[in-house]
Formats: sequence, C-alpha cells, structure tokens
Amino acid sequence: MPGIEVLIWPAVVVVLAIVLGIVALIVLRPALMRLIDRISKAGKDGVSFSEHTQERGEIQTPLSFVDLMEYPISATALEREKIIKEQLQTFDLKSNDEKIAVLVRSLATTRIEMEFNNISNIIFGSQVTLLVQLSSTTRSIPLTNAEEIYRQALNAFPSMYENRTFNDWLDYLLTHNLVVRKDEKIDITQAGTDFLKHLVDARLAYERVG
Repeated sequence: MPGIEVLIWPAVVVVLAIVLGIVALIVLRPALMRLIDRISKAGKDGVSFSEHTQERGEIQTPLSFVDLMEYPISATALEREKIIKEQLQTFDLKSNDEKIAVLVRSLATTRIEMEFNNISNIIFGSQVTLLVQLSSTTRSIPLTNAEEIYRQALNAFPSMYENRTFNDWLDYLLTHNLVVRKDEKIDITQAGTDFLKHLVDARLAYERVG
C-alpha cells in the first residue's frame, strides 16, 4: 500500500487511541503495556483481554473503551491523533477491520523497533559477537563457545565484569528472547536474527565495548 510507511511511528498513537485508547500508557505507564499483548478481541463494544490469573488467583475484568480512554493523555498526543486520523482518510481502506489490521501491524513493528533500539544501547560487544557467531551456523553451538566469548570479554574489560557472572551475561540475551538455551546448547532465535538485521538497517552495527 503506497505511503504506509508514514504510519509506522504515528500509528502507535492512533492505534491506541482508536483501538485501545491508551496512548499515554506507552510513555507514562510502561507496566500497563502488557495489556496490549493480552488482547483477545477488539470491537465497538470495547476491548477484551485473555484471562491471566493474578497472584491471588483473581481473573482480570475486560476493560471497556470508556475505561481505556480515561487514562491521562497529553495535548501533543491529541494533536498527533488528529493528524493520523486525517492521514487515514487518504488510504484505500475498505472497513474499520482493515484500519485496525493496518494499525496493529504498524504498532507491532514500532514496538519491536523501540525494543531493539533500547537493547542496542545496552548490549555488550561480546554479546553481539555471540549473536553473530550463532547467525553464521545452521545449528546450535555448545554452551562452552559462549563461555569462551564471555571469558575473553572478562579479560578485556575486568572492571565491567567485576560483579557480572556468565549467567548474568547470558540471561540478558535469554530474557530479551535473542537466544534460546537447551541443555548444553545455545541457538539464536528469530528475534535475535531480526535484531542483527535491525542493527544494520538502522546503522547501529558499530563496535561496542564489553
């Protein structure tokens, strides 16, 4: 669809305003972003979420459109909503379902880009080295290979690794779904492969310390 790339960043605002109505949550309430991941149904009657039990075993009540729209919103976000709504009118979208599908796709893409940008600011060079090594193989590699990369980084940057164990180093990659570990093997995930591509596409593939 011509011009759809113009929605990539602004769509974050409009999709939450039109579909979820919680634009401000991305900036003001990061903890509540998990709501988006639990959407099971969105329609004119509101948004329903999949049932997740809380610590006391309670079932969360589906949030209505009105409930979601009551969250704080900035004047800047409201102005951006207006611009995006005007932009939406320029696309050949046949129904609200098509609008929702396009905006959700844009939101997913934008969230991934934001996550990858955040990771790129924190990830160590040795962790990138491991990802590159994994991406150059057709199968998983022994965990000892990762341990060797860690030891090299430990020797090169002793102050940075003074209180950082191998498990700490590896857990960062695991918790961000960049690698997966099975027994004594380790492999790159699709997210890890996409992250490396993002570094190149965003011109962030510079040499990192650590």
